[in-house]
Amino acid sequence: MERAIDYKTHILIGVRANGVMTVIADWPYVPKQTEVQEQIDTSRNGYVTFVLCTPTSVMPAAAHGGEAGKGYGFRGQ
Repeated sequence: MERAIDYKTHILIGVRANGVMTVIADWPYVPKQTEVQEQIDTSRNGYVTFVLCTPTSVMPAAAHGGEAGKGYGFRGQ
């Protein structure tokens, strides 16, 4: 992994009318509104909503059938 994903990471997601979501951009810091707006302005490919998110949980992926999500704030169990 080139850079760690942590609680400072911000992710811009585009949402289409049918609910399909796509990651448009990500930053390892809190981006300025102008940076976010630039990404939105250049990504108008049918998106009806844009969502700027920060992780509420960071979970490692399980390798070969391991137990991903255990102990990292995941509440879907």
